[in-house]
Amino acid sequence: MIKKNFLFKTINSLHISEKSNQCQEKNNVIVLKVNKNSTKKEIKIAVFKMFNLLVKKVNLVNIKGKSKKKGKNITKKKTIKKAYIFLKKNQNLDFLKL
Repeated sequence: MIKKNFLFKTINSLHISEKSNQCQEKNNVIVLKVNKNSTKKEIKIAVFKMFNLLVKKVNLVNIKGKSKKKGKNITKKKTIKKAYIFLKKNQNLDFLKL
């Protein structure tokens, strides 16, 4: 039995950008920000449990945080992990139903 904490710890949020919108329209792909330590299998299970979607495959991308200089101070953005989730045919994530 999978705990709900597991589901909410693996998926952080949806990644919203022009590229992610184009991927969703053309290739039926969802882009999510996920936990750094999560694996492809964990993400696949979490998407199936949370959204009731059948997943064909999952691709992961690590994005290194950039450092910015503001005056004397140097700050660094967080390193994130994105998951490109390819859905099977006739599967669609409808935000109005959530």
